[in-house]
Amino acid sequence: MNTTQAMIILTNGIRKYGTIINGEYEGRIQFIPSSQVTNMDQTILCNLIEHIPVSHIYSIDTFLK
Repeated sequence: MNTTQAMIILTNGIRKYGTIINGEYEGRIQFIPSSQVTNMDQTILCNLIEHIPVSHIYSIDTFLK
């Protein structure tokens, strides 16, 4: 599973911190609102995945420290 920690800012101003899974897929970003993805059970991960439409994203910051 290809993952990237990121902060996503939505067009309505909401900030989401977590992990992007596999980049864009069909105009949506698969996002888990947690940075500890590697330590979680697969069934828990499946329930946490959010599908955020690219059109709702203002910016993505992957340069987190």
